[in-house]
Amino acid sequence: MFPNWSLIESGRVDWGTILFWLQSWLKRELQALMQEEDVDIVVHHIHGVIESFWTRIEHTRVVLKKPAEAYWQDNFRIAITEAAKPFLLARTDRFVNELELFLASGLNIEAYDAVYMQRLGWNTSGSITTNPVHQVVPFLHIFDVGFDQDE
Repeated sequence: MFPNWSLIESGRVDWGTILFWLQSWLKRELQALMQEEDVDIVVHHIHGVIESFWTRIEHTRVVLKKPAEAYWQDNFRIAITEAAKPFLLARTDRFVNELELFLASGLNIEAYDAVYMQRLGWNTSGSITTNPVHQVVPFLHIFDVGFDQDE
């Protein structure tokens, strides 16, 4: 799942493009989760952790040819969780899952959103289409005082 190395190795997507998409995606997701407009410091922090992690992976890939993907995926999840938890609290796991999905997709934000909305059964106008076999209902979270507390 993480990261989509085949896209990078084939030359279809370069690091600069991925990092640009990632920074934009991180800002949007963190603004939504934190309900704050100014999330630049958090974006910079998490983006830096990801960039540092990818640099270590790339160095290891060059030296060892192929690292154990499960090892890197687990350690990526741990690193991002530790970086995001002070800011996202109870929403951290959801954020890390979404981040992994976005990175594994190799899509830009617009394409990722289109696929995501299609999976929810939404069309681009925002109306919901019905699918009798598999209908997904998006979650609406109502926040209360204890929501961000660890259990």
